[in-house]
Amino acid sequence: MKYVRLIYKNILRNKRRTFLVFVSLSFALFLFVFLFTVLASMNMYFDIAKERHIIYAYSTKFDIKHHDFPQSYIPKIKEIPHVRDITPCIQMLNYFEKSTKVINTWGIDPENIEKFFEITRIVGTTWSKFAQERTAGLVGKKLMEEYGWKIGDTIILKSGLWVEIPFTIRGIVHGQGNMCNFVYLNLPYLQDLIGCQGRVSFVLIITDDSSFVPEISSKAEALFRNYPVEITSITQKSFLESIVNRIKVILIAFRLIGWIAIISTFLLVANCIALSIRERTIEIGVMRVLGFSRIKILALVLSESIMVALAGGMVGALLAYLLFAVHHIEIPATVPLVINSDIYLVFYALFISILIGFLGGIFPVINSVRMKPSDAIRNIG
Repeated sequence: MKYVRLIYKNILRNKRRTFLVFVSLSFALFLFVFLFTVLASMNMYFDIAKERHIIYAYSTKFDIKHHDFPQSYIPKIKEIPHVRDITPCIQMLNYFEKSTKVINTWGIDPENIEKFFEITRIVGTTWSKFAQERTAGLVGKKLMEEYGWKIGDTIILKSGLWVEIPFTIRGIVHGQGNMCNFVYLNLPYLQDLIGCQGRVSFVLIITDDSSFVPEISSKAEALFRNYPVEITSITQKSFLESIVNRIKVILIAFRLIGWIAIISTFLLVANCIALSIRERTIEIGVMRVLGFSRIKILALVLSESIMVALAGGMVGALLAYLLFAVHHIEIPATVPLVINSDIYLVFYALFISILIGFLGGIFPVINSVRMKPSDAIRNIG
């Protein structure tokens, strides 16, 4: 502890240089945690979906703004062997008051939706009570917190210029992935509001086993070939893989940008520490004459670089963590992927900060302490 004051004074010896290192590390670690939080959330979302053998069946002319899949097709699809269950859904992208943020609204059948969605529980009501109240709505926990809504509130969502969707909040949805970020309404009520009775956006099909998915998909499509509304299908896994393929370049870029920021900052830190040590060569020589061992000088200088690196990294990493913890961030709107903070990335970033401080300081200071005290003192100017 007796050397803490000395370390502190040396850190503030050149305030401009220390500030430059601090800001650079803060920015680099903020960028690193930000980008890798997005990647981690995407990977978690994809992993959850890939474990489930669900088929999306929809019209060949599918559009998120039009709902033209006939519900009359559902009984025939149910008859296909190895189809365990099927549920109709309407998905809409709505807005609340003057907000420009998209709210994903789902019209669902409460009887079997739990088989398809990763909903763990609902607070305030039950599925049966929700089904009995025509205008009832369930809202994801994160949406409730974001907008400050409460159970019993009457909410009006807007779709386009003219359609209003009023509902009364009766329950709060808890679940995995994005389940806490949706609004759930009774399917018949939503159909009446938007004028698409007997039609939905798509149906979800769950199978006995993933090995039957290709067979069920082809049979479902063949059933309605040459019908006025033909259908196509895609598995949840294939759907997500198609998204990954479209954004593969972006994902690679995210990783590269994150590591380039770290490497660039490391070079900057190493250069700043090397300059600092070069300016202190005589001082180090005097310390050697006064009896300071090489190890002690090495520890003092490394403590300085690690403390500055750790402080900068901590600020940047925590800012990125709090950004996602406090604000509801969702990308993109049509495939709602919610970015969730990951505290492990913060610890990982702190480890990287310590490593940058250590590696940035170890080589310059080793070269300095190897010098003979007489040579160091002689090195004036």
